[in-house]
Parts: sequence; structure tokens; C-alpha cells
Amino acid sequence: MTLWEIKNKQSAMIDGLDPTLLPAIDQRLNEMGFAAGQIIQCLRRSPLRGPLVLQLGDCVYSLEQSIASRINIRAA
Repeated sequence: MTLWEIKNKQSAMIDGLDPTLLPAIDQRLNEMGFAAGQIIQCLRRSPLRGPLVLQLGDCVYSLEQSIASRINIRAA
């Protein structure tokens, strides 16, 4: 399952990043805390396939489909 498939108000554990991500994007996501084992919660799903609003630790992020669909998750 990918982060793009997470439901509103659902929590999940990050399983890993897609290995085909560009190295710069992979590095930036890791710097932001998107690493295997981290718990993430969907705070809001925007309408019309807009970005997801996510909480990771004390930080809130917005990710568009092209990135969120390349982050693998599993049930927390």
C-alpha cells in the first residue's frame, strides 16, 4: 500500500521509499523524517486529487500524488 492510498485520519507506518526515486528526492524525504518505521497520520485529503496533509512527529507536511504514491506504508 502507498501513502497516496491512506484514508483521512488514518495512521500508518512507513515501510520504505520507492528505490526508483531520484536521489535528491529520496535524500530530502529522509531529511524530513520519511524513513522506515516512522508513524505517519493523514490529517486531510484535499479534493480533486489535491495534496495530502500529513503529520510526521511534530511536523505537518503536504505531499502531492507523484511523491505520496512512491512511499510504501503498512498498518500501524
